[in-house]
Amino acid sequence: MIVASTVNRQALNLVSQRVDQFRNAGSSDFARKRIDLSAFHDDAMSEAEFLAAVAACTGCGILLDINNLYVNQWQSPRGCLAALRAIAPHMVGEMHLAGHLVTSDAVIDHHGDRVAPAVWDLYELALQRFGPVSSLIEWDTDIPVLQVLLDEAQHARAIVARAARVLHVSTMNGWRRPN
Repeated sequence: MIVASTVNRQALNLVSQRVDQFRNAGSSDFARKRIDLSAFHDDAMSEAEFLAAVAACTGCGILLDINNLYVNQWQSPRGCLAALRAIAPHMVGEMHLAGHLVTSDAVIDHHGDRVAPAVWDLYELALQRFGPVSSLIEWDTDIPVLQVLLDEAQHARAIVARAARVLHVSTMNGWRRPN
C-alpha cells in the first residue's frame, strides 16, 4: 500500500478502515512495507508516525523495509533513526533488506546488489530496537551466483546474533524493551 496523500487524521482514519476491511476479508496478518520520508507541506505527522498509528488503530503488524528507509533518507531531512523511534518495538513483525544503486542523481532501491554497509548498520540498530524478527533479503535483478546469496544470509545471521547479545546483556542489567 502506498499512501500518496497528506499524512493527517483524515488519512489515518481512511487507511485504518481499509486495513480493517482487508483483515476482515480473511487476512490475519497485514503489514505495510514502505516508509517514505518525503513530506507534504501540511502533514500533521511523519510517515513513520502515521504507520505506527495505523498499526496501533488496527492491530496490524509492520513489515519494515530497512533498505527503503535508508534510500528515502536521501530525499528528506527526516532521518532513519527518528523513523525507527516512532515505531513501537512490538509493532514490527518482519524486516526486509536489499541492495540499492547510487548514481550521481539519486539513490535507487533496485534490489540488484549486495546490502550496503550503511544498511547493515541500520538493520543492526533496528534489531536492537525491535528484537529478532523474521528478515528477508530481497534480490530481484542481476541475480548473482548462489555463494553471494549465502554470504549475504550469513552476514544477516551474524548481525542478528550480535544484536541478540546486546539485547540479552541489556535485559540482564535491568533494561527492558519498551512497548
